[in-house]
Amino acid sequence: MKISGKTHKKILRLLYRSFDTDLSEREQQRLDEALEQSKDLREERDLLLARRQAVADSAVKSFRPYFADRVMSQIAAMGDKKDTQESFYDALLFVFRRLAVVGTLVMIGLIFFNVIKGHIIPVDEIFFASDLALEEILNLPIF
Repeated sequence: MKISGKTHKKILRLLYRSFDTDLSEREQQRLDEALEQSKDLREERDLLLARRQAVADSAVKSFRPYFADRVMSQIAAMGDKKDTQESFYDALLFVFRRLAVVGTLVMIGLIFFNVIKGHIIPVDEIFFASDLALEEILNLPIF
């Protein structure tokens, strides 16, 4: 008896499910009948059994018990401590940001002090781009 394509897919799904979960009585009977009738399906079952056994055998050899717990504890420990380069970088970044803000404020303050107290540029012309203001700003002694 030949199994149609759609029925064959349903039987294959039953076969795959049978490895992981218990099938109902009706499903198990349907699968058993299909296995008796189809040589290809039996070969597929044997191939799946061999693959699952190979995976099960390799997993036992490569990982000791509580492998996942050990890995997770190592990841947690890495998250708690920073290496010295990262700590040094964070310290430099913290200091540089403070110096950049303070330096900018001091520079703006010096420019305003020189413009207002130096009487180099008249106060009326500070906000306009006149030729006189531009030439005097370029020659302005900041320090």
